[in-house]
Amino acid sequence: MTRPGALRADLADLREHWRRRTPAAASIWPPALAAIAPALAVLADISLIFDEIFARGARALPRDLVDVFQIVTRFGESHWLFALSVLTFVGAAGARASAVTRRARACFGLLAARALYVFVVLADSGLLSQALKHPIGRARPALLDKVGPHHFEFFSLPSIYASFPSGHTITAFATAAALGFFLPRRFKPLPFLAALAIAASRVIIGAHYCSDVLGGALIGLACAYLTALVFARRRLAFTVAPDSFWPRARGSRLCA
Repeated sequence: MTRPGALRADLADLREHWRRRTPAAASIWPPALAAIAPALAVLADISLIFDEIFARGARALPRDLVDVFQIVTRFGESHWLFALSVLTFVGAAGARASAVTRRARACFGLLAARALYVFVVLADSGLLSQALKHPIGRARPALLDKVGPHHFEFFSLPSIYASFPSGHTITAFATAAALGFFLPRRFKPLPFLAALAIAASRVIIGAHYCSDVLGGALIGLACAYLTALVFARRRLAFTVAPDSFWPRARGSRLCA
């Protein structure tokens, strides 16, 4: 049975971790901002070369293949991932509060911190996706014959003008990168292979252009990394040296 006093103490410990951060030796923002220009240049090149070719090629694919990827693409929807992360966090936090051994508390606390990290990655990547889609207002491939592959209706609300970036791809790659921090090395490629399949599905079913999914992949990876760095500065689920920009997943010898 969960002890209310223990649960309150755990929440207070979480708040204290969040307030007490490890200072960095240097700011990450100058190099991060400098990387945006070359990334946009690559996206522009890919868009000019491949977007229309692949969009028209997708229309010629067999209907049975498209139907298969209609199923694959559903795994890039974020609602079930949000629910799973919340359930994991609540269950692990409750189990930690009711645990009586140090080993059990350490293991459940680590699981709760990791679930919280995944939830925050899903939240900030999803919010960023929506913050970009409608102001950019790129027309989807369904309008290819009417307006071409590079038509924009800035600050447009209809979904047909919300092609860039691909939200499903952002979710897929953000989740893959988040899980990649925690999985054993031999299993790390698995979530990325799933993310690639979801990204491909968005082009195959005619929902996005190639540059939309590439942009989504880059955004998802960046969100997972930057969120991990924020957590690491607070020693939640990750650690990082003051002179390093690469977070490492925290483990617990008690859980081994």
